[in-house]
Amino acid sequence: MERLTFNVGGSRAGALVVAGRDARIAARAPRLAQVKAQIAVVRERYDWDYLWMLAFTALLFFRPQDQIPGLEVLHLAELTAIAGLAAMAVRRLSAGQTIAKVNAEVIGVIALGAVIVLTLPFSIWPGGSTKVFSDIYVKIILIFALMMSTITSPRRVRQMTWIMIVASGYIAARGVFDYVRGVNLVEGDRLRGSVGGMFENPNDLALNLVTFMAPALFIVCQDKKTSRRLFAGALCVVMLAAIVCTKSRSGFLGLLAMGAVVMFYVARVKPGIVLAAIVAGMMALPAMPDSFWNRMDSIMNEDEDATGSRAARLRLIDQGVQVFLDNPVTGIGAGQFQNYNAPGIVEKWRVTHDVWLQVASELGIFGLLTFGFLVSRAYGGNLAALRMLRTPRQRRAPNGALHNPQSIRNPQSTTRNQSALRSPQSAIDVSDADRRILDTNAKGMLAAMIGWTVCSLFASVAFNWTFYYVLALSVAGREILSARRAAAHETAPAAAPAPSTRLVRAHA
Repeated sequence: MERLTFNVGGSRAGALVVAGRDARIAARAPRLAQVKAQIAVVRERYDWDYLWMLAFTALLFFRPQDQIPGLEVLHLAELTAIAGLAAMAVRRLSAGQTIAKVNAEVIGVIALGAVIVLTLPFSIWPGGSTKVFSDIYVKIILIFALMMSTITSPRRVRQMTWIMIVASGYIAARGVFDYVRGVNLVEGDRLRGSVGGMFENPNDLALNLVTFMAPALFIVCQDKKTSRRLFAGALCVVMLAAIVCTKSRSGFLGLLAMGAVVMFYVARVKPGIVLAAIVAGMMALPAMPDSFWNRMDSIMNEDEDATGSRAARLRLIDQGVQVFLDNPVTGIGAGQFQNYNAPGIVEKWRVTHDVWLQVASELGIFGLLTFGFLVSRAYGGNLAALRMLRTPRQRRAPNGALHNPQSIRNPQSTTRNQSALRSPQSAIDVSDADRRILDTNAKGMLAAMIGWTVCSLFASVAFNWTFYYVLALSVAGREILSARRAAAHETAPAAAPAPSTRLVRAHA
């Protein structure tokens, strides 16, 4: 049942035609029909744990508790999370499964939490580090496990992605409106988020918008439904405008890196869209405010840095490296870099503004290695999904015939090669709609990770929700495809014997 629970959609078995001449294949027909029926049931069902997880995600990203008086005291996010976890436990235990789905990523997230706990005695403020774990990271562990157990179909992947895209577009639209009115500005004219949490700081706001713009751009380029493409395109325009309003240098660099990945994939199938985007971007350059370009110029030109933040970031890098070298094993405690005021510290009461220095200085080498493992798994999950979605191809000879060098030495190799191409190990049978969703997700999350990685070089976001949602969606696509391949391999019939073999059997 574990395999069936996560094998949502069509399988290789669904494409088999049972032939009467092979008794072994015919004997498997009832089993194949049962598998297909169970798959169809799983595809159509919406479990309560998944619905509660959607509700939690909507509350986390839209943050109505920051806008509507009275909602904050209700703790709706905590209530929906508890309901989702309870529903997950009941559903999985009643099916004879473990209380949650366990994979390498879940273990990695738990391991990072274990590092936080184990370094508590060595923290410069154990109470503050305990608060980071209890108020933030333990929730990340639980919700990440919930996502891994509930995002089990392409349709759910798409729904989760849309919630984050729409939420980011909504916050971006509010930000642009605030910028026009001259409210919610810091450092004179930089936009900060109209809600709290991970959208409040201008750099964090830009990081989130860059991250979730990536899948939206792939929806614009790859989705078959015109209404979804137009809606996603409008949200991308609003998010781009909000990024400009933040005047975030890290957001600008992340946007360039993320855009390069999007153009790389889109140019391979629709080069016209890339050319149009480049022309539109060049035409929009004059519309950018001078204050934006002056701040971007300060990336390389120190004289243009009127606030001194560029020099402060360089000093923070030196301090972060020194703190790590002084405490390489245990760090100084989760969330405590800004409270570290040892002799020689110049930039006091400041975070590292670099996610890798944040983890290294606060959690030591073991925390750094664990966090690096999670980041690598996010990239690896997307690349693995793209590999599994890739259709195997045969090389063609100059005369147009399929070329197989082994067929010259062994006439039966051609038959075996064609059978291998149909095997579940070389290709996964998914519908066109599901293939498009998973392909869009893998490319979108890969571009999102590129944008997040660049932006995170200038932000302390190791314990923010953004990365863990991208990680979950990156892994979900791989898990769905792996489950389908395993189910197809389980139910696929044995390859038909070669003609020469059948001839020998007939004479025997």
